[in-house]
Amino acid sequence: MRLTDQSLAEQLRITGLEIARRKELFGITREDEVLLATAQGKVSDDLDAIVDEFYANQVATPEIEELIGDAETLARLKKHMARYLLSLFGGEYDDIYVLSRLRVGMVHNRIGVAPRLYVPSVRTLLTILEQRLAGPGGVSGAKADCKACVPVLQALEKLLLFDLSLVFDTYIQALVSQLERGRAEMESYAKGLEQEVARRTQQLEEQAGTDPLTGLANRRTLFESLRREISHAVRHGHPLTLAFLDLDGFKAVNDRYGHKEGDRVLQALAQALKATLRVEDLPARMGGDEFCAVLPNVGPEQAEAVMRRLFAAFETLRDLPGKEHLPVTVSAGLAALELDTPQAPETLARQADEAMYRAKLVPGHAVAAAKDQ
Repeated sequence: MRLTDQSLAEQLRITGLEIARRKELFGITREDEVLLATAQGKVSDDLDAIVDEFYANQVATPEIEELIGDAETLARLKKHMARYLLSLFGGEYDDIYVLSRLRVGMVHNRIGVAPRLYVPSVRTLLTILEQRLAGPGGVSGAKADCKACVPVLQALEKLLLFDLSLVFDTYIQALVSQLERGRAEMESYAKGLEQEVARRTQQLEEQAGTDPLTGLANRRTLFESLRREISHAVRHGHPLTLAFLDLDGFKAVNDRYGHKEGDRVLQALAQALKATLRVEDLPARMGGDEFCAVLPNVGPEQAEAVMRRLFAAFETLRDLPGKEHLPVTVSAGLAALELDTPQAPETLARQADEAMYRAKLVPGHAVAAAKDQ
């Protein structure tokens, strides 16, 4: 339920039974209420003087004067204080009275009146009222320190303490709400931070396993994947082929056109690999102008057909429109996994590398299989 759907009394769980219990705790009796009501006439007669004296004392404290701020606000506060004084001696301290005191606490908390300022203000008000009620023309109309006014002053003290407890309830409630909001904000921040850390961690992991120039897997990722694919192929009896690729004439392109053009050629081969291979295949850059491709469920003959398609794709991506033809070709070596005596990933890569060097002996795009395969 939203806070705006509840009254302050409901939020603080202050029921009629709770009000009666609090009065009992402070010793407020029906006789006290009647005594306070008898003093209302005297307070009403001196109302403006009491209010003026109270606020003259308040604005003498720089912190309170700064909180009040201006003459208009002071005038409004004086009107509120006058109404409060009349209710203080009204003789009826029911749920309506209690709600008004809770609102006072809420307002004071919102404008920043700390308890260390509010409590002395209550003591000041009590002192002023005691002087007015016990002085000449007071409750009994007799001289100061009259015995007749003592019960009234005692009842007044109990009621002011009762009011103070209500005001403190709103302070505490506000503090608890602030703590709960702060906790919720911290939990939300921590959750967001955790998600951001997870996202950054994933990015770092991806970057750690990815070649930054081509976006392909790097050497470490390739061997991790190859090891898993070999294990899977052996368990299920599926073929597996590793292709090792190298660019012929790449150094000449770098020397003649610069490294920027050389990087573009490497990216063109990476694009050709992505365009040619399946989702389950893994293309990778080993370093320099050397690339690999893990081809699950593919035998040597199928792998050779894949390489031929790769050569054609590279041809379309290698040269920029309007530029001279770049004399760069691809040599590919293929090594198939032997299911009876499976090779280690490093051995399979070495066999594919050796086959690639044999392909280099053939002019233009060429593919060769490892010996005895």
